[in-house]
Amino acid sequence: GDQGPPNYNGNLNGVSINSDGTCGGGWVCEHRWRQVKNMVKFRNVVTGEGVSNWWDNGNNQIAFSRGSKGFIAINNDDGDLDEFLQTGMPAGDYCDVISGDKVNGGCTGSTI
Repeated sequence: GDQGPPNYNGNLNGVSINSDGTCGGGWVCEHRWRQVKNMVKFRNVVTGEGVSNWWDNGNNQIAFSRGSKGFIAINNDDGDLDEFLQTGMPAGDYCDVISGDKVNGGCTGSTI
């Protein structure tokens, strides 16, 4: 069954923040995970932009842009997503904010 939130004798545990930014005290805090936090930032950057350059493989791969401000490709298939896609983005190198962070003009994850 569902355990409910971390507690001691029915009193909720306080949320402590570990030195690496994760939560302690039995809490998970998914909103602090890099991938989730960066997707919220992505959403904030592309707010107000329409969906364009839609592509899908008819199964579990999709890709689309939000105007010229952002592009995302999602692959939930068993194989690689290997397509030439129109991104709607200006030419250049872009940081994959799921695999890393943008830091001081660079990227700690993959660059595309």
